[in-house]
Amino acid sequence: MRLGSRLSGRLLVVFLLGVGLALGQPPVSLWPLALLSLLAVFWLETHQSLNASLRQAFERGWSLGMGYFTVSMHWIVEPFLVDSAAHGWMAPFALLLFAGGLSVFWGCAFALALRLQTPFGLAFALGFFELARGYMLTGFPWGALGYIWADTPVAQSAAWIGLYGLSVITVFWAACVHWLFLRKQIFWMVLVLVGVWPVAWIGGDMRLTMQKSALTERTVRLVQPNAPQHQKWDPAFARLFFERSLEFTAAEPSVDLVVWPESALPVSFENAETLIEQIALAADGTALLLGALRLENEKVLNSIVYMDQNGVAEVVYDKHHLVPFGEYLPFERWLDRIGLGFTSDLFGTGFAAGEGPKRINIAPLGAVVPLICYEAVFPQDVSFASQEAAILLLLTNDAWFGGFAGPQQHLAQAKMRSIEQGLPMIRVANTGISAMIDPYGRSLKQLGLNTAGFIDAQVPQPAPATLYRRFEIWTVFA
Repeated sequence: MRLGSRLSGRLLVVFLLGVGLALGQPPVSLWPLALLSLLAVFWLETHQSLNASLRQAFERGWSLGMGYFTVSMHWIVEPFLVDSAAHGWMAPFALLLFAGGLSVFWGCAFALALRLQTPFGLAFALGFFELARGYMLTGFPWGALGYIWADTPVAQSAAWIGLYGLSVITVFWAACVHWLFLRKQIFWMVLVLVGVWPVAWIGGDMRLTMQKSALTERTVRLVQPNAPQHQKWDPAFARLFFERSLEFTAAEPSVDLVVWPESALPVSFENAETLIEQIALAADGTALLLGALRLENEKVLNSIVYMDQNGVAEVVYDKHHLVPFGEYLPFERWLDRIGLGFTSDLFGTGFAAGEGPKRINIAPLGAVVPLICYEAVFPQDVSFASQEAAILLLLTNDAWFGGFAGPQQHLAQAKMRSIEQGLPMIRVANTGISAMIDPYGRSLKQLGLNTAGFIDAQVPQPAPATLYRRFEIWTVFA
């Protein structure tokens, strides 16, 4: 009984350290607390791994992950609260299942570290499984450890090593401090403890100070209709939001390009001929980009439509990286074969994926890397198409993510993509945060959450190609 209580108490401590790590994520951004929590994890693991079994190591890693992902991903309940009467009861179960699934990666990391039996085994294993989390089963790198630096100049390091490199360096820093402490190398421990991040901070601050935002002569209008998710597809409100976007499009002064957010049309694209004519009338000869849903072979495609100065509209991009359980059901065909096809009614399904990452040419902008919502989370998708590109374009509907952590974390990830690639980004969100982001991750102009309106912003010039843009994930291994 006493042994069981002791083990439960230790797992609770590890869980709370996971909570401390999570509070380093935007928008709270308590990165000092996150670093202290990470150091405590390494200290505890040294003492608890003695004579431990693989199962016990896995439980510790899983408990740490549960604390981390339950707090950092708490916004995952928001989609279930859009229609709370029908789906609200599912929200806590969804959060716990989601956090529990992601925590398996950390559990495996701790088990692997026990097998490695080296001073830096946990750092290697945790870094490896954080990288794997971004790729396995289509990947989900949201909330990666490197984002604790998102609101600091240290984030500029992503131009060389990317988000994944920041995550790996962060865990190896903690491992190094702990290893030096165990070896009683106090001078070197203090040097690493208090010296590494100030150097990275100063270097990032110098980069931001020295690199001013060079602007082109092109001006883009970012339209934010602010359609709450529970009203967005309601016929009683959909027309109101569409007319609001028309009003913002027609406003003076004239610009070179107007951009609407994801799924901005209240009907499917193939049924929107009359609406397209109204948009062309409001645009009055100005080119326009907008998000729209369309049907193809009984599947829904989440698309970007380009309307030229003559009012001719065509699809230029289809979202390829779909949200599991939101836009498609993993292993749907296999589930059908074993008689579990009914699960497609419980989870999101019916969306088809586009061809993959690509560049498109948009007359007022040049070579553009288009992204829709969730796709901005993946550094590898952006890197695949970014060569020779001049700008990133992100259309999103963050109304799904609530009004606190979700949208702000999504914005932080968008800024990180700009830093990694050295490319500016046009980010247009239905309910905010819409922003013109420069190649160093700075918002030059932005519209806040739950605000209807528009901003006109000059397009920044791209920065010279970053090391990460040239070599991508290989900079992490280097």
